Amino acid sequence: MSTTNNSRLALGRSFARLRVRSFFLTLVLIAPLGAVYARDDPSRELSLKDRREIFEEVWETINEKYYDPAFNGVDWPGVRESYSPLIETAKTDDEFYSLMKRMVAELRDAHTRFHTPRERREREHFFSVGVGISLSEVEGQTVVIDVNADSEAFRAGVKPGMILRTIDGRPVSEKMAEIISLLGESSSERATRLRAYRKLLEGEAGASVSLGLVAPDGKAFDAMLTRQIVSTAPGVESKQLSSGIAYLKFNVWRSHIHREIKKALEQMRKAAGLIIDLRGNPGGEAHEVLEVADYFFNERVSFGKFFSREGKAIELKTSRKKRIYSGPVAIVIDEASGSGSELFAAVLQEQGRAVVVGRASCGCVLGITRFKKLEGGSELAVSELGYRTPAGRRLEGAGVAPNESVALRLVDLQSGLDAALEQAEKILRAR
Repeated sequence: MSTTNNSRLALGRSFARLRVRSFFLTLVLIAPLGAVYARDDPSRELSLKDRREIFEEVWETINEKYYDPAFNGVDWPGVRESYSPLIETAKTDDEFYSLMKRMVAELRDAHTRFHTPRERREREHFFSVGVGISLSEVEGQTVVIDVNADSEAFRAGVKPGMILRTIDGRPVSEKMAEIISLLGESSSERATRLRAYRKLLEGEAGASVSLGLVAPDGKAFDAMLTRQIVSTAPGVESKQLSSGIAYLKFNVWRSHIHREIKKALEQMRKAAGLIIDLRGNPGGEAHEVLEVADYFFNERVSFGKFFSREGKAIELKTSRKKRIYSGPVAIVIDEASGSGSELFAAVLQEQGRAVVVGRASCGCVLGITRFKKLEGGSELAVSELGYRTPAGRRLEGAGVAPNESVALRLVDLQSGLDAALEQAEKILRAR
């Protein structure tokens, strides 16, 4: 997530653009396929001199700015010695970008990452390429957990609860192992697998992919889908459930999303309870997290501290705005809830302001100040700040543990039951 130069964040001029974002980035994570590494100008390859300079700039930037002087237990000088000779062996930009990604991934940190030119464009312009489905591990199998209603997958009859067996004829287990081996580990095991699942179906827009699925009745279901460009622009969904409980969901903590959330809360302020659904929300801007938090407190509340490599503490606090919603709150999270979503859920949980329901979050909570532009259009993000909650909890690697755990089950997905949402609603009705 990131912040603007705001006095109440007490960040100072050097942190005027603090950013703390998740791996499952919205958006763009480490991509395993060379085809994904399309450049701004495909006709112009990086020279060997360009590659050497990028390599040195990436290594030096991490060496100087990484928040942890112990580099997360990694021998960072040793990493330089290991990867430097490999620069000479990269035959294409794609191979070079893959090499840089593997080097940065040695830190096992979802926020410290290298983006190819295409990934940078996707991040900046709010789009990604996919087939409209989300995957996760359910009961030891790769399962479709969500299908975009405005996608070719939906129109082809792909449904939540279907088990994915093959991709273009290859076993999913084989592809998963290959991707994890290529990408390396991330901030947590959940983050590692989530990142790999998001890479399984990636490729060029317009290219087809064949999926071998198993339907709930046990029959084989094959689907040939075309990858499409999908918008990842910030958006808010709000409604009142049949029980009278209010429901609020948004996909990212990006600039000015708090204004839409404020409008929604003003309309729902008399609801007997409120569910905030942060599943799949990878984080965003710290400033937006604090703006939204203001709507739930009358007094100033600490939202924890960021700390620099030198030990400088940067405390986050809400303002003294009058709260909009004073009723009971339940926050629903899952392993794709990252960064700012974890910070928000953890602090409201510690304050006793909300009960957290669902599955343990990503465990991806560090701070970056900016995306560093590199030669050829690529970019680098470096975790310059660690984070601890007001109670002193370190969320990086650990995540937020729900007050009420609700496992993802095949039978629920196949029957259309949102068990976590129902549990959150049940808790609020009881209150």
